[in-house]
Amino acid sequence: MKFLFSDAFSKRALKFYNSFVNLLVILTVPIIILTLIIAIGIILYDLRLFTAYVVEGQLRIEHEEAFKLLIKNILNFFVLIELFRVFLDVIEYRRIRKRQMLEAGIVFVVREIVIAMFDHRFTYLDLIGYAVLLIALGVTYVLIERSWVELVKTMKLKPYESSNFSDEIKQVYRKLKVKRVEE
Repeated sequence: MKFLFSDAFSKRALKFYNSFVNLLVILTVPIIILTLIIAIGIILYDLRLFTAYVVEGQLRIEHEEAFKLLIKNILNFFVLIELFRVFLDVIEYRRIRKRQMLEAGIVFVVREIVIAMFDHRFTYLDLIGYAVLLIALGVTYVLIERSWVELVKTMKLKPYESSNFSDEIKQVYRKLKVKRVEE
């Protein structure tokens, strides 16, 4: 049982974990690229359908449906981009950033609002729910940004300048690319 708490075991376990995560990244990044290419292809196909309905002058109902489909797929593409940004951030920094998750959530909620608006399926409860959700996400986003700015101001920090912190704090700030301002 002592073996589980030894430094050698911890180092090997961490090395195995990092190798496993790197393997997952190698397998996942091509899938992400393929997904984005397919999403662009779907948008271009929907655009072709939309322009065909406009050029050929077909029925107004089909024109509206093609337009709704085009808008939905473009909004889906934006959500995909935000989620992939979060995933790539997890790959690069080995953590999930709250700010990017909030951005992805806001984009998703706005997408749902636009789709509901185009489908004319809004009720007052839906509107109140979306408003509360957007307000909560927006306030949380602002508070996170404000807390970071306040931290930088109170510690008199400025990006990319040298500092006199201890080695551990220097490592943290190198990862964040922020260092103490020289007085």
